[in-house]
Amino acid sequence: MTNRCDVTRTPYRDFAYPRITTTTGAGGTWSSEVEAFHVAEIPLYPFLGEGEHAALVVEKRGVTTRDVAAGVAARLDLSPAAIGYAGMKDKASVAVQSFTVTGIKEETARSAFEAEGCRVLSATRHRNKLRLGHLVGNHFRLRLAGADVASARTVLETLASVGAPNYVGPQRFGGRGDNAAAGVRLLQGTQRAGRWKRDLLVSATQSLVFNEILARRVEGGTWNRALPGDVLRREDSGGLFVCEDPVVDGARAAAFEVTPTGSLPGSRAPSPQGTVAELEGGVLDALGLSADLFRRENGSRRPLRVRLGSWSADEEGDGVWLSFSLPAGAFATSVVREVVGGDAPRV
Repeated sequence: MTNRCDVTRTPYRDFAYPRITTTTGAGGTWSSEVEAFHVAEIPLYPFLGEGEHAALVVEKRGVTTRDVAAGVAARLDLSPAAIGYAGMKDKASVAVQSFTVTGIKEETARSAFEAEGCRVLSATRHRNKLRLGHLVGNHFRLRLAGADVASARTVLETLASVGAPNYVGPQRFGGRGDNAAAGVRLLQGTQRAGRWKRDLLVSATQSLVFNEILARRVEGGTWNRALPGDVLRREDSGGLFVCEDPVVDGARAAAFEVTPTGSLPGSRAPSPQGTVAELEGGVLDALGLSADLFRRENGSRRPLRVRLGSWSADEEGDGVWLSFSLPAGAFATSVVREVVGGDAPRV
């Protein structure tokens, strides 16, 4: 635990977070090749076919969402703010996702995306600009070389039943793993950055806090249980409330009607009570941080677990293809490390 609470150390590389599955796992390695990882957005709503925004569904390969958006904006002589998207997709992936472009004809937008090396699957119009988070979730398909298919199915069945721990994945902490430490310096005022970069780095610091809260709940066996004073999230509406009756809410948690949450610290997020508040305060103390450090950040509550959907594991050659869906904001790495039986960086 000591190593996990050193902000200069790198999550998933310098230390591992506890898993919920106790089996040895399916083993295997996850290739960093682009074709070994496919992700497709599950949209929140269909495009309307009318409106001021060109709306496109695009397949990209080997490039980040942000770089595609910046390239399209430059080709169309637009501000980057004119390009909307609902999710950030990994560079080393084949990703299908939606974009909107303000004030541009759809065929003009199509040409710009194709010039950036993307395949445009559809182009129409929409009334609203897409914004981050405007999606139900993502469906993932990825290949593990040398994995055991029977073990993979057993783990996926467990995760589908009780949920997967909703750790923030290694991408959030940067290629060198130093995003959280840089975020602390920004919060302390000893480092400066532009708005987008600042938000990214501070988010990494908040994510480090959340991951440690979740890790301690996993170690205590309470990551999927409703504790007195927990801030619970309603699965149907996303509404938050404080648990006052753990017997009633415990049954609801077991039925996946509600889920306990952990802090992404900030001033506007609801606060837990009792022992849960003590646990979360103890995490800040262990990391050498204070609640006051985040007083200017909005903050939020992140579910400690997510439900796995539409899963399968299929053997192909010397590997196994995993397929599953997760809600928006969840990381495929949280599922892969449970299936493999330990941290599984792409190699």
